[in-house]
Amino acid sequence: MTDERRIPSTGAQVDLLVSADVLYTLTEDTPIVVNGEVAINGNTIVYSGPAKGNGFWQPKKTLSGKGKAVMPGFVNCHSHAASAVFRSQSDDGAGGEALYSVAFRSERHISTEQWRDLALLGVVDMIRSGVTTINDIWYEPEGLAEASEAAGLRAQIALKLFDVKLEELYANRYERVATEGEERLRRGVDFVEKYAASKSGLVTGRIGPHATDTCSPELHIEACAEAGRLGVGLHTHVAQSKQEVEYCQSTYNKGPAEFLADLDVLSHRSILAHLTFASDTDLDLITQSKARYAHCPTIYPRRGVYPDLQGIQDRRIVTGIATDWMMNDPFEAMRNAMNAVRLLSGRHDALTSLDAIKMATIGSATVMGIEDQVGSLATGKRADLIQLDLQRPHLQPFYAEYSSLAYYARASDVVCSVIDGRLVLEDDCILGLDEPNILNRIKKHLPDWLRSEERRVGKECRSRWSPSH
Repeated sequence: MTDERRIPSTGAQVDLLVSADVLYTLTEDTPIVVNGEVAINGNTIVYSGPAKGNGFWQPKKTLSGKGKAVMPGFVNCHSHAASAVFRSQSDDGAGGEALYSVAFRSERHISTEQWRDLALLGVVDMIRSGVTTINDIWYEPEGLAEASEAAGLRAQIALKLFDVKLEELYANRYERVATEGEERLRRGVDFVEKYAASKSGLVTGRIGPHATDTCSPELHIEACAEAGRLGVGLHTHVAQSKQEVEYCQSTYNKGPAEFLADLDVLSHRSILAHLTFASDTDLDLITQSKARYAHCPTIYPRRGVYPDLQGIQDRRIVTGIATDWMMNDPFEAMRNAMNAVRLLSGRHDALTSLDAIKMATIGSATVMGIEDQVGSLATGKRADLIQLDLQRPHLQPFYAEYSSLAYYARASDVVCSVIDGRLVLEDDCILGLDEPNILNRIKKHLPDWLRSEERRVGKECRSRWSPSH
């Protein structure tokens, strides 16, 4: 219940007052409020509930809620913010083809400068889609960290660890390079230590062993030990492809989660992405370990597969919704999850609107271990929220229901975003980054990426046209 002692008295000064025609708090005591408001001091919510009326607050700044809905910002518990370079390059392919033949063979051709520009693009895309927190794993965490801090995006970030030649995996050739794993682990540890001392507190680090087929048992064990020493969690991919599962079965005679469980590297601080091809044995072991699950419902249907989300829910594995690659529309993700689970189970109530919204907010925050900070608009939590424009034809007439958001809202409806009490998107304008310049830089790089595609894959590019030409 709301602690009334924490609510300021009449005439209280606050830094920011955000009003709403409809307020979705996602708290247990005040879930939906017609004519609501959120009062913020510094980075903290001091009140969230029914509007107090004129004169109660003395805000330094007010965001009008006329024609607006307010809800917690989305928490994206598994992302690759800089992956936009692969947009349209693998969407029609199978999952293994996209991963092993396109991504792994492409990534080493991309420069540090280009990764940094892609990170900036990814941060803009996240904020515009209503995401206020990400959990990311990629090649250049420093660039993403700098972009996140500049824009005001909350982020947990891990350097991708591996000790194989990724570019050879498309041919199912697994060549271990121990020095590669050692060097990447050292870089990953350095990154975590650097941002543990960050003044903003927005960016923190994780340790990120990439997957069960790209990291040796030794690297998994060393990564887990370093994570424990640093007091941070692990972030990894598990059972994301048939090739990964087949590798684990042929090499270790175990499923991917079984392999990790036997190494004793799974715990409640482990975030496991995908589980697309996880067996019942895998899921049972994940349940026992209390590891958390990042579900990415937009990418699975594109690959013609879908994880056993119903089985995962039945086992009470803590689950959040994530985007994975460049698919940054949380509303689309929620709908994909609801539709898929209902179709696969034959039950219309298998995943409700409220279930899906919670999974994308407080559920994902719980996966990341920060549910006491973000994920709902409760008094005392960090002020992470978004404002949606309800004056859109696809949202009218608007009824104050969870289904109004889950079925009909779009990322493009997000017009304002507040993260850690800071306004980062206002009137559809990104405040902390030069968006036009970022887009121009991406266009500048495009010819290099197209030529690289020709060299790498040995075939003509899918398209030689871009809007910059």
